[in-house]
Amino acid sequence: MAAVLLSLALACATPFAALAALAAARSRREALSLAALAWLLNQAIGFGLLGYPLDPPTLGWGLAIGAGALAAALAAALVPRRRAGGAVATALLRLGSAFTAYEAVLCAAAFLLPGGADAFAPPIVLRLLLINLAALAGLSLLQAGGHALVRSASGRARAAALRGRPA
Repeated sequence: MAAVLLSLALACATPFAALAALAAARSRREALSLAALAWLLNQAIGFGLLGYPLDPPTLGWGLAIGAGALAAALAAALVPRRRAGGAVATALLRLGSAFTAYEAVLCAAAFLLPGGADAFAPPIVLRLLLINLAALAGLSLLQAGGHALVRSASGRARAAALRGRPA
């Protein structure tokens, strides 16, 4: 859901590094699976809804973005689960690893594909980093809220079961 909404809202600035950092908290397999799914959804939105042209450079950039998303997921998943500094420090380290890997793949692609070198100007890279930081913060808050709702609901159900009444 997040990949679809973020792709619709941000198109070319979809925060794949933030999505990878969140997914990597679970497992490497989930991080890679989510990265692939997020990329597929992003491409479907780009080509299907936003009318991206079906020309070789655009298709090449689409593949480069997919490779970058997978590299981001792998880099984030390589960060150990338990780190000094707690969950926030670990999430930021995952994001930093994911963002670096993603940008490195796209930078390499810029040597092969037309029109990519301008995308690596410092203000643009900083803007993308800030988008990823904001996405990580927002999605983390949504995730924490969802976990709190589930805990609350299961606690009420358990209490009702102990009293012998339906929840």
